[in-house]
Formats: sequence, C-alpha cells, structure tokens
Amino acid sequence: MNTILLVEDNANNASLLEDVFSYDDIPARLAYVASGEEAPRLAVSIQPVLILMDLRLPGIDGLETTEILKRNPLTRDIPVWAITAYAMPGDEEKARAAGCEEYFAKPLSMRRLGDRLRDFLQALEKTESREYAST
Repeated sequence: MNTILLVEDNANNASLLEDVFSYDDIPARLAYVASGEEAPRLAVSIQPVLILMDLRLPGIDGLETTEILKRNPLTRDIPVWAITAYAMPGDEEKARAAGCEEYFAKPLSMRRLGDRLRDFLQALEKTESREYAST
C-alpha cells in the first residue's frame, strides 16, 4: 500500500485529514510528522508517494522544508501539495516557487481534497501498471 506523508503541527488538522483517509476510503496509509525538521528524514526513510505540507510550521516552515526536499536526490521527485492557512495574494506563487505542485487553502474542502487524492492515487496506479507491463 502506498504511503502519504502529512507534515502538520496542528493535531486537530491532522485528525481531520486522518478522517478523510478513513471515511473517504483513500487507498493509502497516512504517516504523520509535526515539524519541518522531521519531514526530510522520514521522507527519505519511508519514500512516500506524496507529501501534504502545512506551510505554517514552527522552526523550519513548510516552504523551506519543501525546498530541502526538492534539493535532495532521494526526495526531489516526491510531489508536495501545500495545505495552508496562507491564502493572501502571492502565497500560492510562493508555494509553487518552493516546489509545491498543488495548493489547498484552509479551511479545506475535505471533499475536494479526498477527490484529488483518489485521482492522484488512481493515476499513480495506472502509471505503475504500465511500467510493470512493459518490463
């Protein structure tokens, strides 16, 4: 089963995302860290298929954490989706400049996120199936 890494310092927000996985039948395991400092180490170790990144983190924020992940050859190809309360003009551009492929402003539409996660995982499964068939 694929793993998705959540980087989120707010336990209530992490719990909401866990509910999306449970109740919306997201076919992946959710791993969780509460800081930008922990995220690169865990990403190297578990090699998630996707990282959901809160941008407002204590210490190393989500933008810097994403930049660290994108510089590392072991994690640079892992997609990062920003999940953030930063929703002012220019914030999405900053997230994308740091390396985030998707941007979700809080408060989140859990239905939209769940649908997008399912689409992502289905596309990943199709890609893996094609790669397996060609070998």
